[in-house]
Amino acid sequence: MLGQQQEHGARRSTLLRLAILGSGFSKLCGLALQAIAIPLVYHSLGERHYDLYLLLTGVLSAISLVQMGAGPGLTQGIAKANAAGRSEIAASLLRAAFRLAALAAVIGGTLIIVAVHWVPVDKLFGPAFSVDRNEILTDTNVCVALLALQVLAGVVDSALAGYQEQVFIHLGSSVANVLCIVLLYTVSHHAPTIIGIVLVLYGVPILPRLLNLVVLSRRRPYLLRVFFSSCRGSYSALLNVGMAFWAVEVGSVLTQNCGNYVLAHMSSVQATALFAVVYKTTALAGAVVSIVTMPLWPAFTDAIAHRDIEWIRRSYRAISRALTVYSCAVGLVMITAGQWIFSNLMHVDTTGSGPLFAIFGGYFVANVWTHLRYVTLMGMDNLWKVALVVLAENLLMLLFGMLLVPVWGATGMALAYLAASLALPVWLLPRLMQGAIRKTSDHAADTSPPVASDPTSLAQISRAPCDSRL
Repeated sequence: MLGQQQEHGARRSTLLRLAILGSGFSKLCGLALQAIAIPLVYHSLGERHYDLYLLLTGVLSAISLVQMGAGPGLTQGIAKANAAGRSEIAASLLRAAFRLAALAAVIGGTLIIVAVHWVPVDKLFGPAFSVDRNEILTDTNVCVALLALQVLAGVVDSALAGYQEQVFIHLGSSVANVLCIVLLYTVSHHAPTIIGIVLVLYGVPILPRLLNLVVLSRRRPYLLRVFFSSCRGSYSALLNVGMAFWAVEVGSVLTQNCGNYVLAHMSSVQATALFAVVYKTTALAGAVVSIVTMPLWPAFTDAIAHRDIEWIRRSYRAISRALTVYSCAVGLVMITAGQWIFSNLMHVDTTGSGPLFAIFGGYFVANVWTHLRYVTLMGMDNLWKVALVVLAENLLMLLFGMLLVPVWGATGMALAYLAASLALPVWLLPRLMQGAIRKTSDHAADTSPPVASDPTSLAQISRAPCDSRL
């Protein structure tokens, strides 16, 4: 038993390293695509149609919320079922996830189409686009169709993550990004239309996911063998996890937008713009952290399923050391040279804003610290606890901002972010971590493998995961 656990732990470590490398390469390809696409699409469509393109593709941004319904629970459930050797539960979860995703796509797509067809264009998109009604209707239909396909394709990503095979997701994404660059040049120079560009940027990434579905079904034929049979009990398990992910997503939205909202209502335009630019840059530095942490919670979930607490301890210590060094380096640069960088390289007016950059430097270190603990707790069956702490932290941030912004403007809002990331998480998260490790250690003392008699007993072999925020 111990030898099997060590062997699986070594395999898990290898897959995690591959997933991190794949995630980094995928993000680099994605950044290259964005850097090329923004100016290319803008100049090929022209200012008017580019604005319309942004409005229409805003529909597709809803995909991140729609996918919360089934995907995270599927990753969690498959990891647990795979550890228990219960292939019928994994198949039941996959069937339920596809059905929930299809239902979400139909409902969401119908609402969008009804809104665009019934609400006057000038009310929905603005008076300047009232003459583009026919084009808007056609383009919306294409966007909704792609949204539905993306939702369904996202189920494949979640299933692969449950089997610790995220490297295939990232490799497919990298290939799709490179193909998008080639096709985008072709479309932009020969037939620049909104539909053509949407099909390239949002349609091409679906192709490798479909290929992954074929590979997944060939390697594990039991997953789709009885696709239309019942999956009683799996829906509630998926939605329970999905709702918790939704709560974390709400917290992430609050983090990204509340600072600008409070400053826009309680301070000046200059203060709002300065805060927004510095925060966006800090978030960009945080994208490096997500390269490591995004593949981490499924790996921790798998380790919990196999009761390998020592692997969790080793991996957590190693990743914690690396992220601490990185966050301190970024924080030090922000504190010592942030004002000079933004003033001279980005040509942003930073007069008198030295304290703002010092506070953001401290906030980055604190947020990476809390971020890693959030992700670790997510992988250790504490998703709802994480969701509640994230929401409470963001409510504190909003309260502190309303108190401090009238006094110190953008600096006060930055201080609110820092204070909220320390006030609650700094003392609560270590306690939650200790409790989770103690609970996992107690369960590890039981050497019998987890079992479940049917999909309704999924709670016996799983609880909850989640993604990260920064």
